[in-house]
Amino acid sequence: MLLENMIKFCDDLTPIEMKVINYILNNKEIVKEQTIQELADTVFVSKSTIHRLCKKIGIDGFNKLKIQLVQDIMIKQENSKVVDVNYPFKYNDSQKNIAYKLMNLYETTIKDTFNYIDHVILTKVTHLLFNAKVIDIYTHAHNLNAAENFQDKMLTIGRIVNCPKSLYEQRMRVLAADKKHVAIIISYSGKATFIPSIIKKLYLKQIPIIFISKANGNMYTNYIKYQLSISDKENLRDRISQFSSHIALQYILDVLFSCIYNLNREKNIEYIHEFINFMDDREIE
Repeated sequence: MLLENMIKFCDDLTPIEMKVINYILNNKEIVKEQTIQELADTVFVSKSTIHRLCKKIGIDGFNKLKIQLVQDIMIKQENSKVVDVNYPFKYNDSQKNIAYKLMNLYETTIKDTFNYIDHVILTKVTHLLFNAKVIDIYTHAHNLNAAENFQDKMLTIGRIVNCPKSLYEQRMRVLAADKKHVAIIISYSGKATFIPSIIKKLYLKQIPIIFISKANGNMYTNYIKYQLSISDKENLRDRISQFSSHIALQYILDVLFSCIYNLNREKNIEYIHEFINFMDDREIE
């Protein structure tokens, strides 16, 4: 697990500890060569503060922290060398090589997206969606495929999800929504032209908004409280296809469905078992 992700699972860091963490994350190459005293002098804290910080994030001492930094650096270097998310295969690649390289792309993208997950935000979003009477998803183009897949999964546990396709349908859905609704807006770039009018109307109606985009893709922080970031390595135009953004979006929506499902697991299992014969009438032994 990357150090960034280990930190996300630690809720009780003090402002001073966060200052130390931010320095470490922004200066990994320097810190991995420092002694604990040199780091303490650099960030103006005591050695005991650094020891306590290591313990809080689940690392047994400063030397183990430096080992973790080296591993993080190696992982990121390896990923950057192996996978070109925009052109993952070459002209002379065999079919087997293409399959292998796409497998690497998928693995790298999912790991990258996982490392962007803020578990505090994920928990809040999960409960928000769980308690919503209706979930409305606003997106367009190829993102609709992943959105409709999420819609289908939610229907299997009796939950209502709307995926209006046209701008007209989206605007009508916003007008019909009330505070029992929760909105999910999906845009990899954050620059989709449908977004501004939809967000502003949702905000005025006090409907909670969950924004899913690439890291740093939220340009509407005044209107949006919850953002889930996905891997941001894909170029917006210079690419073969949306391989990376598609699998990243599919992954984060599958995570959301699974988290919602698990909040009422027994009831959801009962629902599926009760209606499976109605939904699937094939004669299967």
